[in-house]
Amino acid sequence: MTKKTDTFSSNSLKILDKSLEEFENKYIYNLSIYKKDKRATLGQKFHSLLCTYINNVPIKKLLLDLNDNEKNIWDKLINIIKDKKPYFCYAEYPFLVKENLGNKFYYLTGRMDAISKENDIYTIYDWKTLNLPTQPEDDLQTIVYLYCASKIFQTEKIKMKYFSIEKLNYTEIDFYNSEKYKKRIDEIIKKYYF
Repeated sequence: MTKKTDTFSSNSLKILDKSLEEFENKYIYNLSIYKKDKRATLGQKFHSLLCTYINNVPIKKLLLDLNDNEKNIWDKLINIIKDKKPYFCYAEYPFLVKENLGNKFYYLTGRMDAISKENDIYTIYDWKTLNLPTQPEDDLQTIVYLYCASKIFQTEKIKMKYFSIEKLNYTEIDFYNSEKYKKRIDEIIKKYYF
C-alpha cells in the first residue's frame, strides 16, 4: 500500500505536475540524492542576511562571513531595498493553508522570503540566486504563493516579486484570479489523489 501525503509545497507540486513517480520517490519514499551546490550556499547566506536586516537585527557580524564579491553584491542590494525597509512586515513567513478537493482535504505550505505592505498592497518577495522564472505568471510558486496570500490576508491586492540577488533585477506579477489559481493547483493534486 502506498503511503499518502496531504501537504504540498510549490516545489512538490512542480515535481508532481511533471511525474507522479518522481513525486512519490522524493516526497513519499524520500529517495532523492542531496547535491551540495555553491549557489545554494550563497542563497542561504543572503536569505539569512536579508531576514536579519528586515527584522532590524544587527548584521555586522554576519557581514564578516562574506567574501569581497559577496560584500559588493550586498552593498548594491541594500542600496536598492533600503527605501522599502519600512514597508516590510514579515521575513521568512511560514504558511499552511487548508483546501478541499471534492470530499478530500489537502494543505498548501511554504515559506515566503519577505512580505511588504504599502498603500494596502501586499508584495511577496522571493530572493533568487539563480535565474528568475521564465514565465513567472504561470510558475507554480507564483500561483501557490499568491493564492495562499489571498486567503491569509483576505485580499486580492497582492503582488509577487522575484528578485535576483546577483543581477539586482526583478520580475513583478500582479494577482490575477483566485479561481484560476485554485483550478491549476487542483488539476495537479488530482494526479495524486485520483
